[in-house]
Amino acid sequence: MKLLYKSIFFAALSLIVGCDDDFENDVDDIVITSGEADFTTYVALGNSLTSGFADGALYRSAQENSYPAILSSRMERAGGGAFTQPLMPDDIGGFANLGLAGKLQLQIVDGSPVPVPTVAESNFSSIAAEGPYNNMGVPGAKSYHLLAPGYGNPAGIEAGLANPYFARFASSANTTVFQDAMAQQPTFFTLWIGNNDVLSYAMSGGVGTNQTGNMDASTYGSNDISDPNLVAGIIQNISQTMVSAGAKGVLGNVPNVTSIPFFTTVPAQPLSPTNTAYSSRIDQLNEFYAGINQIFAALGADDRQIAFSKTVASGIVFIDDSLDDLSAQIAGALIQSGYPATTAQLLGSIFGQARQSREGDLIPLTMSSRIGALDEIRVQDLMQMGVSQEQAGLLSLVGLTYPADEFVLSADEADQVATAIAEINEGIENIAAEYNLAHVDMNAMMRELESGMLFDGVNYTTDFISGGAFSLDGIHLNGRGYAVIANAFLDAINDQYRSNLPLVNPNNYPGTTFP
Repeated sequence: MKLLYKSIFFAALSLIVGCDDDFENDVDDIVITSGEADFTTYVALGNSLTSGFADGALYRSAQENSYPAILSSRMERAGGGAFTQPLMPDDIGGFANLGLAGKLQLQIVDGSPVPVPTVAESNFSSIAAEGPYNNMGVPGAKSYHLLAPGYGNPAGIEAGLANPYFARFASSANTTVFQDAMAQQPTFFTLWIGNNDVLSYAMSGGVGTNQTGNMDASTYGSNDISDPNLVAGIIQNISQTMVSAGAKGVLGNVPNVTSIPFFTTVPAQPLSPTNTAYSSRIDQLNEFYAGINQIFAALGADDRQIAFSKTVASGIVFIDDSLDDLSAQIAGALIQSGYPATTAQLLGSIFGQARQSREGDLIPLTMSSRIGALDEIRVQDLMQMGVSQEQAGLLSLVGLTYPADEFVLSADEADQVATAIAEINEGIENIAAEYNLAHVDMNAMMRELESGMLFDGVNYTTDFISGGAFSLDGIHLNGRGYAVIANAFLDAINDQYRSNLPLVNPNNYPGTTFP
């Protein structure tokens, strides 16, 4: 049930280059100086946002337009040395032998442009012998991974103990990202880490655990929120070590998830009665939920009643694990009304913590093409439980009759994410002040980007595709977006270290390619 791609496509076509003069143009005859900084050996530490990850993959041309690569091109004019990156072997990305798909590309599907993954053509292989590498950005890395021995051990990839992107260029099996960075004796560094310490929880729809109060990262799951004090402690450790070795640098903080198109593109109530594929089911759906709604009413849980409107948009059905579990009560009431015990217990287990999404909830971008679709895997799972194929199909319409926790980041879960981000960012700001490091408020910058940032007549926003700054995965930026990020770093460097590195024009960098 496609929702938004067609309107986004036509909006994007209106993004044209104007001739306003709001961009600080590069002037070749200005003498560029490093001020109090030394850019001789610049090392960038971070995760996918540092590596140049875009369109759901790491691929060569995106790496070449990563924000550290852009920064280094400016630093070079002020005495900066060579900046090497662990470039992927092609412009598709992914690892065929590890089952990692290549980048997303827009393709026309049923008349609408839809991001579709490409098939990876290259296999994982080590390029450590060609290192060291100045761009130490590792897709998927959380803060504590930068200090984790074995995170780049190829032998640990299959078991999930190591990261294939770091394993490509790690100097040894037991080294850490930070050790390989320090081995280069950097004179300047950027550190933008902490995003994944909250983002993986948000992207999973809050199915992980909020580990605030637990400082033992070895007990964390892949989708957990990291303890903010743990994140800050790691950033402080890295900063203190870098500064003690004579380096200067910049710390970037964590944007809130509500600023990225992955969570802002699909509305909280996406089921529009003007969508005929959905509206033709409204009567059947309301009839399906009539009995369960009576039970909710009898239990005093009117706020859980599930109804689909013919006049206004409705929310999708999902599991909110913060709600009291009414599975037993629902099953008991259905048995009393004549349902077979097995059917009643199944329905109770499915809808015991179900509700419809509403304002304040966030629906991931990846749900856009799934809402209302028949989930074949769910059908097979239910049939293995003894449910007839007809009933299994009826209970397997994504977001309509099939609720799941991962479908929606509830308002309560989003608040937990926001609280963790605020605490992490407070720590980062304090660390930057303690060690006299430049500080980039990415959280504030992303909020500014939401309302629009003008560069040489072109207005960039956080809107999916049409905003011009984000790539097709809705999380990572495209070349133009990374140029915007680079300018934020350049401003912070110039302010802190009295350098005059020139800004870049984002319009000169690659954006999204249309079919």
